[in-house]
Amino acid sequence: MLNNITTSLSTNSSWNSSSDEYMLPNATVRSPSSPHSLTVNEVFAIIMLPIILIGIFGNTVSIYVYSRKHMKKSTVGFLLLSLSIIDLFVLLAALPTFSIYKLPFLPGYNKIGSFHTILSAFCIVYVYPIGCTAKMTSQYIIVLIAVERWFAVCRPLQVQVWCTLNNTIRAMIYIIVVAVVFNAPRFLEFTADLSTGIVNMGLSHSANNKWYFILYYGIRSIFFDTLIPFTVISVTNIQVIKQLQKSNEERKLLTTQQQKDKKTTTMLLVMVILYASCHMFNTSLKFVNLIFKTYAQFQFTLFRVLHHISNLLLVTYSMSTFFIYLIFSVKYRQVIAAVVSCRNVEELNTTSSRGKPKTVTVKSTSSNGYATIKSV
Repeated sequence: MLNNITTSLSTNSSWNSSSDEYMLPNATVRSPSSPHSLTVNEVFAIIMLPIILIGIFGNTVSIYVYSRKHMKKSTVGFLLLSLSIIDLFVLLAALPTFSIYKLPFLPGYNKIGSFHTILSAFCIVYVYPIGCTAKMTSQYIIVLIAVERWFAVCRPLQVQVWCTLNNTIRAMIYIIVVAVVFNAPRFLEFTADLSTGIVNMGLSHSANNKWYFILYYGIRSIFFDTLIPFTVISVTNIQVIKQLQKSNEERKLLTTQQQKDKKTTTMLLVMVILYASCHMFNTSLKFVNLIFKTYAQFQFTLFRVLHHISNLLLVTYSMSTFFIYLIFSVKYRQVIAAVVSCRNVEELNTTSSRGKPKTVTVKSTSSNGYATIKSV
């Protein structure tokens, strides 16, 4: 943390022992000999600011698009609406925690009792746990999307039984409840006096709370934030990719609806792969910290930079879904085009992209590995 907050901690615990988890605003101390130079924290705060703002805008647009009646009534549309809402919470929590409070031009920068230190203390104690909860929820929504795609592509005869909207809503409720329960201890990791901005360490102190570090940060985090979601995602995606390769050989046999379903699957597959790529960095750092039995980014400059890059990737992922939807989803582009051209969005329910009336398609299954489902 900053100089004034660092000195406020007890002599047996320094800020440099604080947690490495996503959303934790760790800081480097500015060198007295170069008061005008930027620290690593400040550099990454400036880099993240436009990314977070773009992500907030993009997810807000996605919420509007997928909240349309004809979009959210499908399972995929509901999942993408839920993901957009949660990613918006992730980015709103990241805005003050990763960027705003670390900007050196804030009023009262580094002064006890100033707006800056009070804001930073509030972010550490309250915004950080909310961000972690949203991140875990986002992770398991991606898992849910991967499972839904697996059923749609690899088990088309069962998709109408298991992947119903009611089952999806029920699974979403379970995910949110589990994420809240699992991240509740994070509200005890720090305490703060919000009248002065002075922060004291609680459960986050790795030396004083070694069992918390090993069991909660280590084992719980590795299993529930990494191994379980990545295993499910890997297994389902490998089978989906194999089925997609097989369907490429049978492309001439696919109906128009099935080709749309394939595009939807491709879009969600890109999302899942990007998710895995952006989160693997964070996972690797967790293993490194368990090896060192402390937070390595505060012991070595290299790991400190890698930690910031990891957080940058997590924020970038939450921002990137907007562009994935734009590239792969025809309906998404249609809704945005309708809004920009001041057309009635609801007309998209009855009009095709070429302006012709749509015909009603009866849901059915086929033997070529696809269930006829609504594309997005």
